[in-house]
Amino acid sequence: MTSGNPDESDAGPWYRSRPRAALLVATGLFAAVTVAHVIANGTGEAVDILYALPVALLAMSFGLRGGLIGATTGIALFAVVELSDGIRDIDATGWISRTTGLLLLGVLLGRATDQVESARRSAADAADERQRLEDRARRQAEGLEISHSILQHLAVAKWMIETGDENGAIEVLTSTMATGEPMVAELLPMCLIGSEAEGITRDTTHDP
Repeated sequence: MTSGNPDESDAGPWYRSRPRAALLVATGLFAAVTVAHVIANGTGEAVDILYALPVALLAMSFGLRGGLIGATTGIALFAVVELSDGIRDIDATGWISRTTGLLLLGVLLGRATDQVESARRSAADAADERQRLEDRARRQAEGLEISHSILQHLAVAKWMIETGDENGAIEVLTSTMATGEPMVAELLPMCLIGSEAEGITRDTTHDP
């Protein structure tokens, strides 16, 4: 029931970030409501309506699957207490209203929880993609700046050679290599990683 749900390290409500604790609390609520139902059975008190509490907790913690399991558990516990007691003070309408209410609560709240979680993950993925594009744009700008700087130094070195200042040209070229190589080396691996990732994506897309 915990598959497909966020890890305990994810930020969020406690019942989402700590699914085991939510499961324990729901189990305790089921037990407490069942005991209260046994005690109050035959007195006319509708204690069984409190099964909605653990059902809602499971639906908000684990989504649709949790809501269905919680509703089924609540209905089963309600039926066991009612059938084992023998009083049968609840008619068909009471049975239908209780079972339908728990099922609707589990399904609707669980589905809504899944939709909210899906929207949250989509927003997180979009933010990651936006950050990746921003990093790529920044590195492209840095690459253009480095290229422009190197071309300027090469133009100066060419002009020095044409004017006969070969020693000065060598010094300019040496300085350009010394300063440009570390910057290019720092920028190049990230560019290669991005290119390789795009190539892998294209290959997997064209594979049958």
